[in-house]
Amino acid sequence: MPPEKSDKKQQNSVTRHEVTEHIGIVTMQNPKQLNALSAELVQGILDALDRFETMDIRVVILRATPGARVWSAGHNIKEIPLDGQDPITWNVPFERLLHRVRSFEVPVIGMVEGSVWGGACDLAMTCDILVGTSSSTFAITPAKLGLSYNTAGVNHFLGVLPVHIIKEMLFTAQPLSAEDAYRLGLLNRLVPSDELEPAAMKIARDISSRAPLAVRVLKKEMQRLTAGPGICPDDFEEIQGLRRLAYRSDDFKEGIQSFFEKRSPVFTGK
Repeated sequence: MPPEKSDKKQQNSVTRHEVTEHIGIVTMQNPKQLNALSAELVQGILDALDRFETMDIRVVILRATPGARVWSAGHNIKEIPLDGQDPITWNVPFERLLHRVRSFEVPVIGMVEGSVWGGACDLAMTCDILVGTSSSTFAITPAKLGLSYNTAGVNHFLGVLPVHIIKEMLFTAQPLSAEDAYRLGLLNRLVPSDELEPAAMKIARDISSRAPLAVRVLKKEMQRLTAGPGICPDDFEEIQGLRRLAYRSDDFKEGIQSFFEKRSPVFTGK
């Protein structure tokens, strides 16, 4: 798909963006790091969305490079703080990216090839439409690191998949298969690998051919109507207190250390 327009000043080494037929395409291209959501990669996506906002873009596709084994490995573990700070606060770059995708004025299609891990599941589920292949598995993995996901993220998951499916994914950190993701409605399309790009582009072209103002209003309506219910301040504070116990625990340190040592963690509940 040759780009109609490009701005090299807006590109970085781990992302690329281009425009064709009113369709903005953002490609995560850091396979050596499994497209981990580092500050640089996140900023690259944000920059692309900023650029698209100044153009006549009617739909966005977020993808990895063709043939990717991993769509994204999620949070860059090397960037997670180990000094007792909350690693998933509302103002970190990754959370800003989720808000940007969720509130972006035109639909965002996640073109998912390869496995999706940790925070990348949140990013994928924030997209308005998902197209995948048999390699598109989804694993929410903070329990492997001794970490609890933030309340906003859990609430978001609950708006996308049935509660018992989310519980199993969170408690076991095991992947949800592409077939189950399609059956449960997470994937809009499940296609062979060689049909992934045509399928995503077909949806994008269909969207871009519709009335742009109407589509933007429809996205805003869906965003507001599907927002999960809030929780009372007391419940929120209780959850935050429990989360602090988790990310300040020995288990969290053990989870991070075992990740880098490429071994199974030994958790003690302390």
